[in-house]
Amino acid sequence: MPKNKGFYRQNEGKIQYRGDIGDPGTYPFTRGLYPQMYRKRKPTIREFAGHGLAPDTNERFLLILQQGGTGLSTAFDLPTLMGRDSDDPLCEGQVGWDGVAIDTLADMEELFANIPVDEVTVSMTINAPAAVIWAMYLAMAQKQGIPFERLGGTIQNDILKEYIAQKEWLFPEEYGVGLVVDTIEYAARHVPKWHPVSISGYHIREAGATAIQEVAYTLSSGIEYVRKSLERGLSVDAFAPQLSFFFDIHNNFLEEIAKLRAARRLWARIMHDRFGSTNPRSQWCRMHVQTAGCTLTRHEPLNNLIRVTIQALAGMFGGAQSVHTNSYDEVLCTPTEEAVKLAIRTQQIIQEETGICEFPDPFGGSYLIEQTTNEIEQEAEDEIDRIEDMGGMIEAAKQGDPQGMIRFSASRYEQAVEAGEVLIVGVNMSSQGEVEEPVGVAEELEARRGFEKRQITRLKNIKQSRDSQRVSEVLDEIRSAAERGANMMPSLIQAVSVYATLGEICDALKDVWGEYKEREMFVAPPHAAAMEAAVRRYQLVYPLRILIAKGGLDGHDRIIHTLAEFYKDLGAEVIYPGLHCSMKEIAKRAMEEDVDVVAISTHIGSPVVFFQRLHEHLHTFGKDDIRIIGGGVIRSRELEELHKFGVAYFAPVGTSFEAIAQFLCKEAQRHENEQ
Repeated sequence: MPKNKGFYRQNEGKIQYRGDIGDPGTYPFTRGLYPQMYRKRKPTIREFAGHGLAPDTNERFLLILQQGGTGLSTAFDLPTLMGRDSDDPLCEGQVGWDGVAIDTLADMEELFANIPVDEVTVSMTINAPAAVIWAMYLAMAQKQGIPFERLGGTIQNDILKEYIAQKEWLFPEEYGVGLVVDTIEYAARHVPKWHPVSISGYHIREAGATAIQEVAYTLSSGIEYVRKSLERGLSVDAFAPQLSFFFDIHNNFLEEIAKLRAARRLWARIMHDRFGSTNPRSQWCRMHVQTAGCTLTRHEPLNNLIRVTIQALAGMFGGAQSVHTNSYDEVLCTPTEEAVKLAIRTQQIIQEETGICEFPDPFGGSYLIEQTTNEIEQEAEDEIDRIEDMGGMIEAAKQGDPQGMIRFSASRYEQAVEAGEVLIVGVNMSSQGEVEEPVGVAEELEARRGFEKRQITRLKNIKQSRDSQRVSEVLDEIRSAAERGANMMPSLIQAVSVYATLGEICDALKDVWGEYKEREMFVAPPHAAAMEAAVRRYQLVYPLRILIAKGGLDGHDRIIHTLAEFYKDLGAEVIYPGLHCSMKEIAKRAMEEDVDVVAISTHIGSPVVFFQRLHEHLHTFGKDDIRIIGGGVIRSRELEELHKFGVAYFAPVGTSFEAIAQFLCKEAQRHENEQ
């Protein structure tokens, strides 16, 4: 057995063929949605872009189109993704950092200036406040005199995967899903070429799920959205043709091809057998795919070019309708200009120089591909049935079931990497042991430091020039519509048209619906061998009290659970305040809990700002004796700055458990000596 295979395949047992695989373009669409596939309809080259202010990203959009991109995909910054305005104190250090800042319709207008939105399809990667952002896009088209019928594109808008994987949420589950159904209903009636939801396995896989879990949880979410739309009174064939899907393309080449084929066949059967759809287009699993960001490495980053190329090939052999190739430097920041160009060229070379577009489903009929397709379909269907037995994905998410399963799989994968069962070239194989920073990244990051101040000034100017009385009225109308249970889209379009801000609108909805609060669902992951070895070797002589938290609005919490368990096994007492806390809230909690150490994990945004503010707030509370430590994604220049204002220890990605244990043991010894 190949060394990497053991982790990816969950079940080596044989499953009988489930009938003839058919031809491309025929039910159940195992071999693709169209008879001719890429002979007549090549995948859209849809590169992800977004940084800084709207004019900055507009410039990048125009470059992508100039370089040969055939569709646009918008990355929003964390404040926008969380439905907050750029001047919200919790957003400090994150505005424009990992996506574009959008606060008002004015930003949306500048974002798409000089872009023919009635000719170019646009994808927008946003979920909890997706309806508000879409309302801005529709209002922009209205102002330009473009009929909604001519607009094509997608809003991601999959709130269920936020509850279980990505952690960027706003409202309680029923209201969050209800808002998605509002967009499905509005698109079916008014924007026929638009996909109002891209049901997303991508973030589920990036959080650590297996290929089978990715298919199962994605399609389970799809079932929930269909069921809720039917409860709204829509007929299945009135809205299902506008549903779309979004999958991750990981490293196991043949498994990923089979995964997409299995998802397509399984969804066709779900729509036909469970929901009685008769329109073939209602049974289509239209899919955008993106190469796996979680496979990109900071070590030898040029290796990422090869990974991305192979993953993109798998996506095309799997029959995707749209492809995003990651840029090789994305592990450090949103892509630099040269990296974007290479990502586009990767797809162009595959499409135009390899000849693979001449053959619909080239792997169709291969015993290995068909057998693997069958296995993934059967195992995913079993998992879907298990979720349905729990009451569907909303209920399963409330119970924390998929969250726990994903965390377990993520830990299992990390153990496999550590043990050498999964090899990563340049990391645990042929590694030189050094992290390389690609050319241009430092300059790119330095330029982002001014984004926040500029955007807050822009927002202030909009607020001063708009009709404040009218804004107050439309916000009241939003509250009224939410209380009545009306479809929110007409009210949202009206509100954004008078330049009500994203944060103001989301706050108005929170007034009625409340906010989502994650339930305590700590799942102790399996211990990695290196973690167990460190625990056996090191134990704290003094029970340090450690508060562990994420920086800012970031929802990547996988490492939090691993470290919390590690700290406890070393003999520490651990406090976790939850996600999306400000540095002031963390400092206050640290004071109240009388902790010895505050440990901040960073992934997105400016770590310098996070730690500087934490240091200032602890000083204000008279807690200069609390030690600040951190870990996560950081650049060398930023690391130097952290140490200047008192961060005692920082563990970049790849730091060993032993090194962390050594530092904590020294801290514990210091406290013991002071007693």
